[in-house]
Amino acid sequence: MSLDSVLSLLIGIPIGLISGLYTGLIVTRYARFAELRNEALRIIRAIDYMEEGDFVSISNNEDVPKLINVASDLLFLKHKKAGESVCEIHKDISEKTSEAIIGKINVSEFGESHSKWQKIARDLPGSKLIFWSLWGNI
Repeated sequence: MSLDSVLSLLIGIPIGLISGLYTGLIVTRYARFAELRNEALRIIRAIDYMEEGDFVSISNNEDVPKLINVASDLLFLKHKKAGESVCEIHKDISEKTSEAIIGKINVSEFGESHSKWQKIARDLPGSKLIFWSLWGNI
């Protein structure tokens, strides 16, 4: 083996190891973010509603308070916009649920809000700076 081959091998191994670890870190951060986004979406999709006279009957909304935990995790991971969006979704769900139960809004208005919450949750903005940073939370 020539000196160039040995030198290339000695330099290539650490570079490959470091780039592999960095790639794994990025994938881990994105997977954690995607898991939280999917959890928020699952909670929203689980809400069932139907019209009962002048009121809207809402069920399977026991997990809605868990949206605060999802928002807290997103904020801990420094995805500020996504965390704030989930807090807004939680607030809006609480308001619309209260209004629907007492008959202030009808089932079609609640359905439009339900669709809006899903769209917002699907489009949660992850921080690219956090995904690509060298240090940070996982």
